[in-house]
Amino acid sequence: MKAVVFKEPYKVSCEDVEQPSNPQAGEAIVRVMACGLCGSDLHPYRGAEAGLRPGTVCGHEFAGVVEEVGTGVKLVPGERVAASFTTACGDCWYCTHGLSSRCNSAQLFGWIDEQNQGIHGGQAQFVRVPHADGTLMKLPDNVSFEEGVLMGDILATGYFCAKNALNMLADSKISPAELSIAVIGCGPVGLCTIASARMLGVGQIYAVDRVAARVEAAAKLGALSAGVETANGGRGVDAVLEVVGAYDALKLGFELVRPGGVISSVGVHAHSKGFPVSPSDCYDKNITFKSGRCPARSLMGEIGDLIASTDIARHIISHRVPLETASEMYEKFEAQKDGILKVVFNPWA
Repeated sequence: MKAVVFKEPYKVSCEDVEQPSNPQAGEAIVRVMACGLCGSDLHPYRGAEAGLRPGTVCGHEFAGVVEEVGTGVKLVPGERVAASFTTACGDCWYCTHGLSSRCNSAQLFGWIDEQNQGIHGGQAQFVRVPHADGTLMKLPDNVSFEEGVLMGDILATGYFCAKNALNMLADSKISPAELSIAVIGCGPVGLCTIASARMLGVGQIYAVDRVAARVEAAAKLGALSAGVETANGGRGVDAVLEVVGAYDALKLGFELVRPGGVISSVGVHAHSKGFPVSPSDCYDKNITFKSGRCPARSLMGEIGDLIASTDIARHIISHRVPLETASEMYEKFEAQKDGILKVVFNPWA
């Protein structure tokens, strides 16, 4: 089968690799109909995250059709499904308490370490899925494969980021319509965050990004491109939603948020610079901070309305391309060339 494999930093390749077969108990083989290129894929691509074994099939965003199942799996061949970006058993304490990202047996698709531990990813024609019933969600008939790709990672993450902020502000006695927030980072996850905040009723949303095209895309979703520095008469925004995963982005968030405000951070901080402020700084500004990996599988069932109300795929998917273009797409995405925003691969094109 065709698959995108990691070779070394700044080098991936579309190659013929062995097709997964003979699913074991609890496993499914999925025929991938659409798969995404995520900003998190750039961390090992750039060498910021070390330890990925060369030859690993990349990618953790995919949707498709169940091809085969092992014993004990309730899903049946032919069903349309989307996967969360990490596996989830569905039965442990974390899975049953809405925190599937901390499942006792969670594994990230597209990560096999140098000790050969891990699982291959979904930028391929077929993928093996452990804990199939806990990891895969049957897609509603009105949800496309492309939308399924978004549901299992970036859309769930944007929703998680916005929902966390609103939950932390619940005691403020400020209605969502009166709230002002700043979204730092307006790439695909940031746009999903803006769409989620809008659906949850937030009144004023500021888009913060250095790339003009991304700010323009955010404006099409109803975000403001200027004025964040003077929000609430200069008091600061009620919440900052940080989705970049960069030291400077989080530092800016602390500067923009008002005293008593909240910061919801879902950016993957793959750096060694540490935290941009001290506990004393947080104390002196009465800041509430929440971070963590999105429990995507726990949230996928909640976000169907978000897809229906925003047509988010139309707003963020900029490139629909064959797997053979992977090397070019990774390079362009890393360098932000040609107006690239979100890449979705068609493994069968």
